[in-house]
Amino acid sequence: MGVRERLTEWMDIRASEFRILVLSVLGAFFIMGFAVLAAALRDAFYLGFFDADTLPYILYGSLVLGLPGVAAFSRLMATRAPHKVMRTVIALASGGLLLIYALVLVPGPALDSRLASVLFYLWTVVAALLLTSGFWIIVSDAFAVREAKRLFGLISAGGAMGTLVTGVSLSMLLTRFRPVHLIPLLVVFLLLAQVTLEVMPRDRLGRSRRHGAPPRQGPLESFRTLTSNRHLRLIAAIVLLTSAASYVVTWQLQDAIQVTATAEAARAGLAGDAAVTAVNTRIASFMGAFRGWTGGLAFVIQVFVASRILTGAGVAWSLALLPLALLFGSAGMLLVPGLVMATLVRGADNTLGKSLFRTVAELLWIPVSPALRRRAKAFIDSMVNNAGDGLGALIVLLWVTLGQFPSRFLSVFVIGTSLVLLGFSRAMGAQYFVTLRNRLEQSGNDAEVLEEAGLDRVDRLGATLTRLDITRVLATTGIHLDLPPQVPGQPNNQTPDPGSLTPSEWLRSGDPILIDRALGSPRAWTEEDLPNLVPLLARDGWLGAAVRALAAYGVEGVPYLSSVLDDDTADFVLRRRIPRVLARIDHSDADRALIDALGAGRFEVRYRVALALYRRRLESMRESEGSWESEVWAAVRAQLSREKPVWELARLLDAEADDGFVERRVGLRGELSLEHTFRLLSLVLDRDTVRAAYHGIICNDPELKSFALEYLEQVLPSDVRDRLWPFIGDLSASAEQRALRNLDDVVADLLLTGATLFGTQEDREALRRYLDETTDDPA
Repeated sequence: MGVRERLTEWMDIRASEFRILVLSVLGAFFIMGFAVLAAALRDAFYLGFFDADTLPYILYGSLVLGLPGVAAFSRLMATRAPHKVMRTVIALASGGLLLIYALVLVPGPALDSRLASVLFYLWTVVAALLLTSGFWIIVSDAFAVREAKRLFGLISAGGAMGTLVTGVSLSMLLTRFRPVHLIPLLVVFLLLAQVTLEVMPRDRLGRSRRHGAPPRQGPLESFRTLTSNRHLRLIAAIVLLTSAASYVVTWQLQDAIQVTATAEAARAGLAGDAAVTAVNTRIASFMGAFRGWTGGLAFVIQVFVASRILTGAGVAWSLALLPLALLFGSAGMLLVPGLVMATLVRGADNTLGKSLFRTVAELLWIPVSPALRRRAKAFIDSMVNNAGDGLGALIVLLWVTLGQFPSRFLSVFVIGTSLVLLGFSRAMGAQYFVTLRNRLEQSGNDAEVLEEAGLDRVDRLGATLTRLDITRVLATTGIHLDLPPQVPGQPNNQTPDPGSLTPSEWLRSGDPILIDRALGSPRAWTEEDLPNLVPLLARDGWLGAAVRALAAYGVEGVPYLSSVLDDDTADFVLRRRIPRVLARIDHSDADRALIDALGAGRFEVRYRVALALYRRRLESMRESEGSWESEVWAAVRAQLSREKPVWELARLLDAEADDGFVERRVGLRGELSLEHTFRLLSLVLDRDTVRAAYHGIICNDPELKSFALEYLEQVLPSDVRDRLWPFIGDLSASAEQRALRNLDDVVADLLLTGATLFGTQEDREALRRYLDETTDDPA
């Protein structure tokens, strides 16, 4: 196994994901490299000329001046291909930076340094927001929710690595270059990011083909859409408050480092331009190293911790870790103010904010429809994020700049904000599940998606016995597995006089004409008639009339029907058809009889029982008393505990039923067992969502299947999920290989099962001969 194979196995990366993942990691590296370098330079430029108390003013300036650009960006993202929009943004950002650089360096200079620092600050703040938002919009469109849950941590790790490399390199670069001469390096980062985006696959999940172009909407309609969606409102609230708290702790760090750098310059006896240059270099070096090392910690968290926390703790707790860190850190800042504590608090904010929190925040967008995501994400990532910075800046302005109060008490605001964020994190965890379920129901009932359902690969018996119709294959080799014929009732040679017999005697006569007359009579049947009515269920010609007659007899016949249903030695045809009768009797005893039969040994009996229960729930019939849900869960566990060959080779002897649960069957091996399992789950979980999840599993649509798997992971008990996942889960290639069973073991299991498919020893020997002949078949 090579290095790449070992790496992909360890990180749970699938072969089809490797290229898009590598490009996404590189894109995140370059985008975050740009953001870190731009932030370090603008802090150095601005704080070299202005006090930290004036930072709120420059922030509000960026909000006002950036508003037209953000509005245009949001509209373009909703109506144009994101790659094309990003191409324009990168071109404009690069051109603006080169223009500022040129105007500063020309003789004169043509642009005052103080004004240049302001323009650079405004330009890079807006550019970084748009670039980051646009990049994650493109990445979100490229991955399904299950892929995002596994891979977004790695993509964010690429950004963390960009933060680390850029931040650590900045200290070295500043020993050779003045800060202003690093502006062209920003343009290099942008060009490399553009090259990465250009080669990234477009419409990987086929969304444009399925959903078409997003509708054109004005800013007012987009805002109304945002405010009417609770999921988006919660995301916006979390982004707003997180940005506000982050701004405050960032300002506390900037204030502390400015005071420290100025004091160091004064102690060194520097003044004038020398002092300004020394302060600029000290601040840029410190902020670069700070962002670099916190980026390194973020990288470690992303690679080794984030996915495990997200999978084990869920969305709510993963979101809550950042507010908890800010809560305790700000409490420490109140007690022990200074550069060290400010560095620790902002370090926790930067480390978690760029790693786990960022991963979860981007994951929250995956269940949102692509069209809505493109409209709302740009708005939230730019306008709402900036509004959060503005809120934090307002607090600083009112408390420090205008109020002249100690900056340490800003931590009180951070503590209060963190407590509110904890509540929003809990609400977002619940809302994520609701949105995921709604999206699954919407997609799972999409007729066009179901129309495209089909087989995307063919597995043979040497693998997992998946998607192989053994009866059809054996027939092509001249081996036939014939079903035992049903023997119709033989009429008597002499038909007795109907006028001399009662309807009960008509039933016992065995004469088809008299039996037809008996079933069509309005007679109220008695308990003595049950032994003659029930056997008629085995005759196709009388099945419907017998079902109606037994259902009309009502609850009094349930004990007898239940005794036949539970008797393993009774006629199998009767046992698999009795559930049809019980499905029509609106009484809790009928429901109890079906619940008790969920553990039947024959698959078709269990299948028909679950079908009957499903129909009863659809028609809101009376349910069994007691905790019947636990018995259904037991039946689910028992079904999933059966050997895989038996699970996959189950079939029906009667015609497949249509109860509305299955939109269409696509011919997957094990489809009936899977259908049965999901029908059972629909009895104890949300019926419509489970039905949509079932279609998501069997349909050849990666995004829909991803929604289904994510929903199931949220609602299933861990032991049920672990048993179900080998049949339907998104396993890695190595996990699939480990799941393959030796052909001899497969044959042995099949021959020992006594499954419905192999009713006689001759059938089993036919299967053995076929397997012996195809063992070496590479297909």
